[in-house]
Amino acid sequence: AEAYRDVLDEHGLPVGEPLLGAWSEAWGHDAVAKLFGSGQGREGWPDAVFCGNDQIARGVIDALRERGIGVPDDVGVIGFDNWEIVAEATRPPLTSVDMNLSTLGREAGLALLSLVGGQPAAPGIRKLPCRLVVRQSCGSPPDG
Repeated sequence: AEAYRDVLDEHGLPVGEPLLGAWSEAWGHDAVAKLFGSGQGREGWPDAVFCGNDQIARGVIDALRERGIGVPDDVGVIGFDNWEIVAEATRPPLTSVDMNLSTLGREAGLALLSLVGGQPAAPGIRKLPCRLVVRQSCGSPPDG
């Protein structure tokens, strides 16, 4: 979250306070009502919505469509976790941060096996690379 705010600050872009709720499409749908109010006028609307996961983002996109708000023409939407079955089935296809979950799961499994085998876990924080998978929901053309 700090890096996200830092990058926006570097570019002089305002960032709103995060909305907190369940990790579900229903919460994404409800969040649109909070962010976009009654739908009267575009003043104060965000340019984009960065969601905590792809399910929330799908709910956001569905709710925006119901309000006649275009994605990505009016508002960009980005998810987080790149759950391909959700990201690719969303209309438009969802741009999402890929956290490299297969490697994360492998690392966690190996650490657990070490602990079960009586070996201590390596101390510290493991940082794994992630990447932005650009699809059509953010308004930029996908790579390749």
